[in-house]
Amino acid sequence: MTACPPDANGEGRPLARRLAAFALGLRREDLSPARREKVALILADFLGCVLAGSSLPEARSAFVLAQPGAVRIPGGPDGLSPESAAIAMSAMGSLLQLHDGYGNGGNHPCNSIIPVVWCMREGRAMASIHMAIAVGYEVANRLAASAHPALTLAGLAPTSCTGAIGAAAALGRLLELDEDTLARALGNAAFSFPAAALRGLTEHGSAAPLHGGLAARCAIESVKLARAGLGAGDRIFEGGADPGVLDVLRSRGLAQDPETWRGETLDGVYFKPIPACRHAQPAIDAIQAIWNGGPVAAEEIERVDVHTYPVALRFGPAPGPAHELYDRLMSVVWAVASALRHGRYDLSSVRRPAVEPEVQALYPRIHLHVDEAYAQLYPRYLPARVEIALRGGRRRTGACMMEYGTPSEHGPYSPGGTHTPPLDGAGVERKFRELARAVLDERQADALWREARAVEDLGG
Repeated sequence: MTACPPDANGEGRPLARRLAAFALGLRREDLSPARREKVALILADFLGCVLAGSSLPEARSAFVLAQPGAVRIPGGPDGLSPESAAIAMSAMGSLLQLHDGYGNGGNHPCNSIIPVVWCMREGRAMASIHMAIAVGYEVANRLAASAHPALTLAGLAPTSCTGAIGAAAALGRLLELDEDTLARALGNAAFSFPAAALRGLTEHGSAAPLHGGLAARCAIESVKLARAGLGAGDRIFEGGADPGVLDVLRSRGLAQDPETWRGETLDGVYFKPIPACRHAQPAIDAIQAIWNGGPVAAEEIERVDVHTYPVALRFGPAPGPAHELYDRLMSVVWAVASALRHGRYDLSSVRRPAVEPEVQALYPRIHLHVDEAYAQLYPRYLPARVEIALRGGRRRTGACMMEYGTPSEHGPYSPGGTHTPPLDGAGVERKFRELARAVLDERQADALWREARAVEDLGG
């Protein structure tokens, strides 16, 4: 852990207080124009994911924990409490596995931060919303990066652990809490965040899409507790005689002091061009490389070998008999089989029947392997190589070296090293409109796009 600078009493200031000072002190001028633009795109991209997710039958799961209130979310019903609205918004935004991720942390900051800010905004200007998102992303991403990939390899999903703390920071900024109260809220979130077991994700559990929303709820409750004067201790992050939360998170320590942060981690937030777990995406892209050399007829395929890094294979098994949506989108086997059967992989892949005998027929022919060279490249790269054996002894091979952890301040906005064309600003807008079309007409979609993109109002 980076040493705390001495305060007036000669003692280091607690990290919770330093994080609170950062959250309340970040100014619009501290963010470069490119990063201010990125925040607006982040919000728009997630709203599109929420809208498209709300049109799916699986959206029902987002409202199992719903409680009455006054909050309305995009694509959702009227009258939810802020906590249950945040859970529902997070879950719907995650269903299609098209939500953003932070490469250097292995987390999905949008899952908890945007629902909290959106559901607690209460008519505040978009400028305040943007700045709250920027604050939340920076806190969550810095914590995630300090523990990546150790936290994932230890069996915890970084999205919920770091997301609850980042969302508390975002909400504190949005509500303009004082430093004492926000420091307590951050400590409360660190004390009570949902420690989502990675096994739930790798087993493709149907409750897994809610884990970011549970972190969002934790953030709201942490702020409520802090406003009531309740706290979990001043040094819960760094610890003392007992391990602190950073130790629990396997953190190596923050690379920079919070006093120096200026939204740099926004550069490493990437939008997904296709609906799939990021660990399945490299194999899909490797197939894209094969297609670039000509089509492959599924009926000609005798064997498919997928070589990739070990973490990807934790998510790899074929779906269970019910072929639930999350089970499919997290499965390397299903994604590869669906792509090869239909000669494409995009939103149409999700909209097809859940159970397709022609896709299932390919499962026994798909074999997953750990490539030791690829294992050494993770998490800087997410690589995969797909080898297809065809009838008559013909073979086709494609590879992907996805640069998931490479920051880029000015774009592109999707991971590099792929054969799928990267998303620029226009590509993000096309993605948003395609997703929003599931619920909104063109006029409504345009209005929401312009509202989320109100960069000229980015003050606060």
